[in-house]
Amino acid sequence: MSNRSSSSKNSSQDTKATNSAVVWTVRGLVAVAAVVLLFLAWQEYQVKQAFSSTNEAWQAALRSSGENTDLTKSQLKAIPAKGNPLVASEKAGTNTVGAVDVETFTWKGRLRSYSVKVHYGLGQDPSVELIEVVEK
Repeated sequence: MSNRSSSSKNSSQDTKATNSAVVWTVRGLVAVAAVVLLFLAWQEYQVKQAFSSTNEAWQAALRSSGENTDLTKSQLKAIPAKGNPLVASEKAGTNTVGAVDVETFTWKGRLRSYSVKVHYGLGQDPSVELIEVVEK
């Protein structure tokens, strides 16, 4: 009889040890998943901040240039883009008023991309005709 009670005590302790190990494994996996999600959210926030601050600075420069003077491409390039956007140049489409060339600046995050299109007119140092945020 004493063998039965000691074996039931041992199996009870083994079950508790196994349950404890499973609980700590699950807690560890949840903690790792939380850290990964926080890291991804932080990276996405950094990309969005770079996009937003660059767009705001460029829009402010375009507004401050006034009605009588134009913001030129060289003046816009003097305001650096934050982060590391990908830049693509192309000819403007038929629906753009006065614009000949378009540069697209794209900030790529893990979850989303943010883009700004800058439309330029004619000339050696063309004027900025439009700064447009592209939703993706």
